[in-house]
Amino acid sequence: MYLSTALVLASGAGLATAHPLSLFSRGVATFAAGSSWDILLSKGDGVSNVKQAISENFQVIDIDLFDTDAATIGDLKANKKVICYFSAGSKEGWRSDAGDFKDGDTGKGLDGWPDETWVNVKSENVRNIMKKRIQKAADSGCTAIDPDNVDGFVSQDGFGYDKSAYVDYVKFMAQEAASHNLAIGLKNAVDMIPDVVDVVQFAVNEQCHQYSGECEKYKPFTDANKAVFNIEY
Repeated sequence: MYLSTALVLASGAGLATAHPLSLFSRGVATFAAGSSWDILLSKGDGVSNVKQAISENFQVIDIDLFDTDAATIGDLKANKKVICYFSAGSKEGWRSDAGDFKDGDTGKGLDGWPDETWVNVKSENVRNIMKKRIQKAADSGCTAIDPDNVDGFVSQDGFGYDKSAYVDYVKFMAQEAASHNLAIGLKNAVDMIPDVVDVVQFAVNEQCHQYSGECEKYKPFTDANKAVFNIEY
């Protein structure tokens, strides 16, 4: 289990700022700033921990899309909004759809993560894989998706694209998610916040307290009454 908190950055976080909602269906959930949450992504024993979390008193849970069955997601939704995690920016060799990636879809490996490589966010095949994952999230009953590793331009993924390619990739997934009545979050990628805050419903941040000034960059989310879910390891 990861220790996690909902980050509130402004005293006016409860006052929503108007933003364009052209991508959003009326069925897309919102996540208010200050919402309580937890995240459980571990395999093995972590799956049973997810089941134990059904009765726990918090509003939002972030779980692994591939490791959590639809029945468990349904049980969680009795009193929680369920965010379903997957890596949108990397190929994880152990995933059931890893064989769908083609030559040219992958770049450099992720430091510290064996059997995981960055993906080409401009690849039509990669985008089709993500469409199938978003469909899986919808079919499984998820409330929202948490697509990770969308900041390959910072981590030098080997493709040499600038930030705009990754902004376009997030917007593509936001539109696809909305078409399935799913919300979507921005994972890390703080440099993208001004470009995508209008098309995502929340943010997930890892360790902004470790880096001077990073937490404050999420103020556009809380100003818009959108949750920032913080993880500190």
